[in-house]
Amino acid sequence: TLGLGLGARPAMRSRVVAAKSAKAIVGTPVVGKPVQMAARRAAVTVRAGGNPEPIVQAPFKGIKDDLAARGPLYIDDFKQGVSPKSLASIFFLFFAALAPAVAFGAVLTSATAGMLGATEVILATAIGGVMYSVLCGQPMSILASTGSVVTYTAILYTTCTQYGLPFFGTYAWIGIWTSIILMGVAITSSSNLVRFFTKFTDETFAALVACIFCVESAKKIIMMFFNPSISSTLAMGSALTALVTLGSALAISNFKRSPYGPEGIRNLIGDFAPTFAIGIGCVFAAWIAGNYGFTFEALSLPASLAPSVARPWVTDIMAVPSWVKLAALAPAPACAILLYMDQNITTRLVNASKGLKKPGAYHLDMFWLSLITAVTSICGLPWICASTVHSLTHVKSLTDVKQDPATGREEVTGVTETRWTPLVLNLLIGASILFLKDILGQIPMCVLSGIFFYLGLAAMRGNEFLERVGMTLITDPAKMPSSSPLTKSVALPTLKKFTIMQIACLAVMWWIKGSPAAMLFPILIAALGPVRMVAGKAGWFTQEELNALDEQVETDPGYVYQPSA
Repeated sequence: TLGLGLGARPAMRSRVVAAKSAKAIVGTPVVGKPVQMAARRAAVTVRAGGNPEPIVQAPFKGIKDDLAARGPLYIDDFKQGVSPKSLASIFFLFFAALAPAVAFGAVLTSATAGMLGATEVILATAIGGVMYSVLCGQPMSILASTGSVVTYTAILYTTCTQYGLPFFGTYAWIGIWTSIILMGVAITSSSNLVRFFTKFTDETFAALVACIFCVESAKKIIMMFFNPSISSTLAMGSALTALVTLGSALAISNFKRSPYGPEGIRNLIGDFAPTFAIGIGCVFAAWIAGNYGFTFEALSLPASLAPSVARPWVTDIMAVPSWVKLAALAPAPACAILLYMDQNITTRLVNASKGLKKPGAYHLDMFWLSLITAVTSICGLPWICASTVHSLTHVKSLTDVKQDPATGREEVTGVTETRWTPLVLNLLIGASILFLKDILGQIPMCVLSGIFFYLGLAAMRGNEFLERVGMTLITDPAKMPSSSPLTKSVALPTLKKFTIMQIACLAVMWWIKGSPAAMLFPILIAALGPVRMVAGKAGWFTQEELNALDEQVETDPGYVYQPSA
């Protein structure tokens, strides 16, 4: 699955040539004229003559190429970040990243009988995030613990308890083996497998994660009405506060698209929309609580930096029995697949974002992720990787847009590509336990629920798959929205067939994530690529239709059916 040993490629397979002068695979410098945007969005660049690099390359070649591409831009990554837009992004993402860390900590506390908690999640996010923001190739990705990692950790704890194994020692060795596998992926450039992903995979996965944020935030508020221990007044007050927060964020964010006031002022106010919305939500919560005499549940942070249980921060990995060290190798590949898929799909989504000009660095990023995994494993901290919603929101919060008067659609004019935002963000998350606990403890959770819903909606913006979902209900082609570029390039039945295929994939993943088979979730994500390939190879769509609906794809892996002459 990770692509080790898959270096061979049949020479008879053809590929789309992005540019004749392109001389490196994604994440490496391009010599000559810039590569066309279609190839950049496909996260694939080909060598001169149209032949792709093999999936597995010579040791360290991909890492060296990534360093050569991103190294000259390192200082510029910091220069670009000195702007009000970066400050607005930091404020927004701070609350958007801290509250889920606390929530995941509560889940881990319950799933591991108190072995892991919010302290460990916050420290893992802060330490790993600072390391990654300074050392990685693509700093626009934000590291965080994910739901699938939390589920895997819970299953691991149950297994250790069942067989009487030391949890932290076993956890450390599984993480060490996982780190070794990921290091092998980085050294052999096996992240080149992202060339088999297209917008079909990207947008389906991004839609799933965005929907999870919206549904879970709404679910938390709705379930209050069915909780007998919560009064109906408190439930209604929480719902109103969440709606006020969400509405404020949307209204202030949309102010940048209004015709009132200078454009610079409108953009500045719009950039700080989530921060203003949190303030408005807190004021409204204080007013309604004072008038009706109840207290909202507030954000709860750990009391100190001490571990959740009495233990040293560094696990004595040599105290574990020898057979456990070897047995830990068995579950490590599943963990490696989990981190590999989350990391690379999210990074690909970031690299494919409109407006980015700097190259990606998949292999360098995977190298540092493997080392971060080793550090968190030995210290008994949760594993982290690139978080889809946080990363896409990070990019969008640093994006400048303007409205096309002809179509009414937003056009990206540029993105502030910087290391300052993730660096300061993670430093603040780490400092929250020490210095900001009293202030943050005053923020009601219902305010953060409104912000989480806004976070999901922001991640949905620009997702063409979700835009096409509404089009599947149209029966008259003449009623297709004129602002969509698909109205002139694809027949309505074809558009519906492609969109329904994505909806089916989304539904299956949604069902699996909440079932006992949740650990198969990473495999389903990986299967999106083959599903898309089968659809093309089976002749369900023509090459022209796929180019319009998906992107200018390569025919090398058999994406499109080629009828015999």
